[in-house]
Amino acid sequence: MTEVQVIETVQRIFLASTAGEWAAIALARAWIFLYAPLVAWLWISGTKRERHAASEVMWSVLWALLLGEFLSLIVLRVRPFLDVPEIIALIPPPLTSSFPSLHTAASTAVTLTMFSVNRIAGWAGVIVLIGVALGRIAAGAHYPSDILGGLLIGFLGYALVRWGHRAVRTRIAMTQRRLG
Repeated sequence: MTEVQVIETVQRIFLASTAGEWAAIALARAWIFLYAPLVAWLWISGTKRERHAASEVMWSVLWALLLGEFLSLIVLRVRPFLDVPEIIALIPPPLTSSFPSLHTAASTAVTLTMFSVNRIAGWAGVIVLIGVALGRIAAGAHYPSDILGGLLIGFLGYALVRWGHRAVRTRIAMTQRRLG
């Protein structure tokens, strides 16, 4: 099955009813905002480690978006609904290119950060991530490979923040040993 066939199949499922169409639009455009209460929950009711992770979310997402935007400028892939006449546009054309999916990249970065400290928040994040990715395909905004690219970029954003924190903690520990 080609990527276009995947999009057409997903659209056929969602466009079978008005409620399905609304669901696709909501998943593509609004579902990502469900991360706000999840991160707020970690920040407000979490342990010190969970509160720290809630602040790491911002940095993970920032790195994911920067990496994704940079890659987007290199690849310049046309959106499916602008490239294939059979694919229906359910949302206004975003200004960036199709690859990678920045929504998926940001969702992945948030989900991985939450998962690293709280499994319940992490699984809730997985549900949001799946909804966002599916919605972006259903809306005709991304090819499945754009979603996979977004997953990878989101992982890289998360990994950069984790690696950076580990490097800083190691450096601080080494300095304290030398001084102590």
